[in-house]
Amino acid sequence: MPKIITNLAFDNPGKWSRWTEDNYRKDAATSYKEILNYPRDDISCDQFIALVYKTLEAFNMNTKGAKLSALPDFTKAIKGHISTIQSLAGLRLEEVKESEGQIKVAMNSLFEMFDNHQLVRTESPLVTFSKTMHFFLPDLFMPIDRKYTLQFFYKEPPYKSENYGMHHLTDTIEKQKQCFLQVFEQFRQFAHEHHETLKAQVDKTSRWNHNIPKVIDNIIIAYVSEKME
Repeated sequence: MPKIITNLAFDNPGKWSRWTEDNYRKDAATSYKEILNYPRDDISCDQFIALVYKTLEAFNMNTKGAKLSALPDFTKAIKGHISTIQSLAGLRLEEVKESEGQIKVAMNSLFEMFDNHQLVRTESPLVTFSKTMHFFLPDLFMPIDRKYTLQFFYKEPPYKSENYGMHHLTDTIEKQKQCFLQVFEQFRQFAHEHHETLKAQVDKTSRWNHNIPKVIDNIIIAYVSEKME
């Protein structure tokens, strides 16, 4: 199992969330705010999917290491699973119960987009997938990246060992699904236990603190930057 968040940074959550506000990827903030401000009544339209694609590019998700599929293929993959995505609309991370079977059923379907490189042409598409899901369902799913999220959760054993390292965890679709669900469960528990404190950090005028999943992500980014690098 991954590291448990427990009371990470809750000696001063405002300090950690503000650190990200001041130091993290100012260049991508405009695209991110466009995503959040877009009307949510038709997230299946070509315009919104193209905006998600543009925002992924702003987060360097279309580089040599993780080349996005061409926009028409990306759009086709999203539209093929849009009913599943829309079935999760309205769910909030801090309210979802551990036994919520709907999440796991939906994830089994959504992970089909990994097959045949429908979203991104890489053998490790977990990061792009998590950010895509966050852009579509920002109150439910958290973005995951290697530098901060995966380093925080999987730096300690058993994933730290040479034969069962982070690369081993993310080298197959099934293991990437396992990773996503493990991290999701940690975020879910943390959001449930501290939802009032996290909600207090949500600020619509800020660069990054727009929803509870991103606030937790911001705290982890700051914590890893200050304590683990």
